Amino acid sequence: MKFLVQLQSLLVQLVVFLACQQLAQATPVPLAVSATSLKQLWKSTGNQNPTVFIHGLLGWGESRKLLGTLNYWGGITQNLLDVLRNQGYTVVAPNVGPLSSCWERACETFAQLTGTVTDYGVDRSTRFQHARFGEDHSGKALLPSFAANFASSTSPVVKVNLVGHSLGGPTARTLAHLLAYGSQAEMDACAKRGVVCSPLFWTNKTQSYVSGVFAISGVHQGSVVDDYLQATNGRVQFIKTLFTALVGANNLNNLDIWDLQLGHHGLNQNSGEKFTTYLDRVCSSAWFLSSTNALFDLSVENQGNALISFVKNAPAVTYFSIAGVSTNYLLGISLAQISTNLFLAPFANLIGTYSNSSLTVLDTYTLRDWRQNDGLVMVASSRGPKSGFNAFSLDMQAGGEGDLVYSAPASAPVKGTYNYVGEWDHGDHLDIIGLFDLIPGLRTKVFVNIMRVLSSLAA
Repeated sequence: MKFLVQLQSLLVQLVVFLACQQLAQATPVPLAVSATSLKQLWKSTGNQNPTVFIHGLLGWGESRKLLGTLNYWGGITQNLLDVLRNQGYTVVAPNVGPLSSCWERACETFAQLTGTVTDYGVDRSTRFQHARFGEDHSGKALLPSFAANFASSTSPVVKVNLVGHSLGGPTARTLAHLLAYGSQAEMDACAKRGVVCSPLFWTNKTQSYVSGVFAISGVHQGSVVDDYLQATNGRVQFIKTLFTALVGANNLNNLDIWDLQLGHHGLNQNSGEKFTTYLDRVCSSAWFLSSTNALFDLSVENQGNALISFVKNAPAVTYFSIAGVSTNYLLGISLAQISTNLFLAPFANLIGTYSNSSLTVLDTYTLRDWRQNDGLVMVASSRGPKSGFNAFSLDMQAGGEGDLVYSAPASAPVKGTYNYVGEWDHGDHLDIIGLFDLIPGLRTKVFVNIMRVLSSLAA
């Protein structure tokens, strides 16, 4: 009897010991518990870089509000950029071509940041037979300190962080590429012609001038919506419908809505010309069917084209991405959630059921990756370019930095590749920037956390 009691006692002790061991293994004490900031967690000095917000397709910058009231970043109820400024961050939002290629948009961003004439490049303008120069921003630099990088060799280096939504994602990546590597083709063309090359294209840069890039629903591998529209000759109607859906037909006729920045293609809006008439002229032009516009860059099929595939990640830049998801996946298809914007719901269902045997790249991912989407962009495309991504889970809707730190990996994000922080559930392509929010503050947490992440990187 005594033996059985001793054996039972030993078994109890063993069970308690094993339970404690399992608890110790299941509940590690990561650095996140003691760290009070991402900088401390990632052992970084952090940075105070200005951050550049780059809008997407059919978007607009901060210099103009749609209908005088609608902010691209925040909608009618708030300006998210002002919210960030009130938290001490320096942010700017240039106005780039809403229908232009990522190359052109990168050139336009650089010109506005540095207060210079927009230079699309000698080689590029020759190849596509348009004017080399665009709008003149001389004396109006959005970031004079950043502009000094290219005006004086004695000025301290000022870097920027980049945030891009939708087409702004690959635009930011293109700009980061050019700021790191320049363009040999442009340098050669300038030398051959004996003209001065834009600093954006210099190939002897010693650094990238960019610390971090954060892509929100970025279209890094295109969208099958574009390929579908191309196959069904629906691109013109899509563009016109998008414009109309944003502001209404009456306003389209009566107001100066967008600056399409197509003057270098000979497509300026004439004085007194109705916007709808101008848009008809743009959509029937040779440029609309060319390889130097947003619709070309948005095609999944075109991602392997040299005009797009030359862009690569800079090894000194830290990239992040987040995907919006407004569909539910079941039995191999994805359908729009009830909260999805009514205009986007049909496109969400299109992506969620789309098949195309000619797009062999679709077979390299799971159906869920390609069919889960935010109404315009697939999860697989938002995670990053074809070169891949690194899973880097972060709670971007955390209520404070402490909660954000607790959710963060203890190791610093990897440079030179996209660190994918995860899906933003119930966030369609327009919700994710608060474009139609009637209640202010719904997106504030995410944007403040984006700034916390970017400012935690080494300068």
